[in-house]
Amino acid sequence: MLSGLPTQNLHIPDGSQELDVGARFMAPKEPASLPPGFPPTPHDGSAEKAGGGSQPGLRDALDISSSRSPFPFDTSNYQGETRLIAPSQRRRKRITAALVGSILLVLVAISYVAWNLVQGAVPAVTLYQVGAQNASQDIGGGGIVYPRQQLDISYPVAERIVGVLVKPGDQISLNQPLIQLDPAQLNAQIRQAADDMAAAQAYLNSVSSSGNAVTIAQAQQAFVLAKNKYNALIAEASSPLLHNGNLISPLSGVVTTVNVNPGEVFAADTPLLTIMDESIVIVHVKVPLANLGQVHLNQTALVTPSALPNQQFHGTVTAVIPQADPQTDTFEVWIAVVNADMSLLPGMSAYVRIQSSLKAMAVPRLAILDSNGSSLAFVVRGTQAYARQVHIAGRSSDTILVDAGLSEGDRVVLVGLDQLRDGETVHVTSVERWKS
Repeated sequence: MLSGLPTQNLHIPDGSQELDVGARFMAPKEPASLPPGFPPTPHDGSAEKAGGGSQPGLRDALDISSSRSPFPFDTSNYQGETRLIAPSQRRRKRITAALVGSILLVLVAISYVAWNLVQGAVPAVTLYQVGAQNASQDIGGGGIVYPRQQLDISYPVAERIVGVLVKPGDQISLNQPLIQLDPAQLNAQIRQAADDMAAAQAYLNSVSSSGNAVTIAQAQQAFVLAKNKYNALIAEASSPLLHNGNLISPLSGVVTTVNVNPGEVFAADTPLLTIMDESIVIVHVKVPLANLGQVHLNQTALVTPSALPNQQFHGTVTAVIPQADPQTDTFEVWIAVVNADMSLLPGMSAYVRIQSSLKAMAVPRLAILDSNGSSLAFVVRGTQAYARQVHIAGRSSDTILVDAGLSEGDRVVLVGLDQLRDGETVHVTSVERWKS
């Protein structure tokens, strides 16, 4: 009920609805009849046209139209009913609609965020703080055993052999007689060379006083040649390798080959026999070029012969040959090994491990990835993980020694690195530290 307004039935001029002024206006199913004396007004306004507009209708009196209502209410038509909607009810509908829309927006936002988290979840990782330590590194390579010294015994003058005093395999000592020569031929050559030198001297003296310059020059040249030949024969006769007509050994070692027999006449400078000093052997090792800067003189080495896999021999680096083999990308290192019991024979193959000390970063094996032949570690800076290539200097059962690519104090991903990408954001759950 509206305050100040009596309840009554009013006829709307279009003849289609009746309003009950109160809590709501109801439209009857059939139009009610007008009171006596109240002329009907057509819906199309023909009455106003006929009467000249002198008698206004109820629509004009109440000013009810589609554009404006005489009451401070909204109207709505629902199943033939015209209802008045109070302003508070209208506001409640608007607020309800706004709340429903806001809830939908929040749900959409939550779904979007959850989807992003599922698609790009920040990986949780465990880190390891790198520490430095002094370590020994074995640099390996294969090689061949050579004697420390090998000498072919020869003689610069043709001579006849009277006797061979040694045979292959004999251990010999310094200055031990090896071959007995017939000195008659050498002595005859010395006498002939002396006579030739004296004749050249006499001719030079004769032309020096009466000959011309050309003759004198030729005589001088002939005398010099005769003198040089004589001096060479005298030197051979007094050679340290020749003693009382015997060729003697210039070193201690083993006779490995004998090329002559008694009674033979050999040509000048022909190898007569070969001696090897095997008391110390030299292993020529092929070492990868990557280790060139890590091999130095006097470093210790362990030599394991292929034929004696259960034996190891200690050696020392005596030479580093700065020349690369283009076919194997290696360089050669010489290792001297004392061969007191003669177990190492020239020609043997052996594997050598050169021991090198270095300062390297100790990293657990789990923190290093092998990718396309290279080694990688993920170093965390702040909340970002960055892939870094490292060089492995050595390995143990559970630790890898890195000599390039990491610094002391770096934090590397220990757990959770399998699916990491370079520069990816990570969530650090814990940090393990190296203990010296």
